Amino acid sequence: MTLHHRQHQQPLLNDSSNSNSDTTNAEGYGSVSNGHDGEDALEIRRLSSTTETFFHIVCITAGTGILQLPYALKSGGWAGIAYIALAAAISTYTGKILIRCLYHKHGARLQSYSDIAEAAFGLRGRVVVRALKDFNLLGVVGVYIILAGISIDSLVVGTPVEHLGERFWIAASAVAVWLAIVAARQIHDMFILSIFGTLTTVVMVVIVVWLGIGDSGFIHTRPPTKLIDVKMAPISLASICFSFGGNLNWPSLEASMKSPKKWDKALSLATAFIAFIYAGVAAVGYGVYGDHVRSPIFLSLPPGMAIVTAKAMITAHVLFACPILLTAVFIEAEEDLDISAIRFGETKERIYRGAFRTLLMLAIALAALFVSDFSKVVPILGAVAASMVVFVIPVACYVRLFSEQRQFSTGEYIWCALVVGIGLSCLVIGTSQAVADL
Repeated sequence: MTLHHRQHQQPLLNDSSNSNSDTTNAEGYGSVSNGHDGEDALEIRRLSSTTETFFHIVCITAGTGILQLPYALKSGGWAGIAYIALAAAISTYTGKILIRCLYHKHGARLQSYSDIAEAAFGLRGRVVVRALKDFNLLGVVGVYIILAGISIDSLVVGTPVEHLGERFWIAASAVAVWLAIVAARQIHDMFILSIFGTLTTVVMVVIVVWLGIGDSGFIHTRPPTKLIDVKMAPISLASICFSFGGNLNWPSLEASMKSPKKWDKALSLATAFIAFIYAGVAAVGYGVYGDHVRSPIFLSLPPGMAIVTAKAMITAHVLFACPILLTAVFIEAEEDLDISAIRFGETKERIYRGAFRTLLMLAIALAALFVSDFSKVVPILGAVAASMVVFVIPVACYVRLFSEQRQFSTGEYIWCALVVGIGLSCLVIGTSQAVADL
């Protein structure tokens, strides 16, 4: 099998938002003409608007990491606000160049992140990226399901169902994710989940900021803060960078857009919005509680119904985000297995697709329920996977694929080196912290 066939190149899609057809052919990044790729040309259902893509990005990215941001400022000082801006800039840059790599050949679009790695570094690159990507996403979903189950169990204390226990709620959370992933055929079908996932995050942020500002009036001695802690700066920056990880899903999201050339706009706006709410929570949490702030920030805030509501919101968020996170795994796997309506027909395709997703969700649920220390082991390998696939590999692929097509400036090489350096630092620090938490 040639590289050409393994990569499943697609014809470029129409950038016109006025087209009413579900599947169109036209230009994408870097293309100069429409093109078909023979028998390998596959249909993409471009149904998502730029607004939908914005909500998908926010829902995927702005998760539980927001709760540790005030503590990140405790580590690095007020300079952490600048780290948030830097992490946002890096995330936006790597997200844009990753999509450009899909279009590095004029007239055709690669299918996935794995295809990009193969185009840049051969079959070994594909295998490594595919393994890192799938493990990271499946592991994160498993951890999210565990966190949701534990959170629900704590929220129902004092109610008639408190006796059901953590395992029941972990299983119930897995079932909820399974129902969503089986019902939704593609990313466009999950728009409602992204809206609610984003809204729950916004509500949680409002509650945290409101409680923090309100509590500041009862603190008579202002806790100490610092402008910068040079020694702890790498740890602070690394923890903030992990809060912007989402690149693994970007090829799937861009592939679903009606107007793919608006990807850069959607990503920039979504990342700017995320950075804004991150900075708000971090500034209020650290400004009010200073070096006494705890992680997650809920532990520093005054108890009451508002905190219960905020916990319920973040629990709902992780459950809404799980099906969207899984799409990057399912879409590529189903492509490899050739589970399509063209091959099986509509009815059988839905049955086979549902069966495959059910089996994978069952494996995740069983691991979450019965694998000892699953939620502790996954972050170790996740730190490696996230650091590489979010920061290092997009830059490496971009330089490799485009070095012969264009001349990189000295400034761009320096920026790329900075991004890779930060990514490798995140790998070392994230892995060390995850091991220490065992």
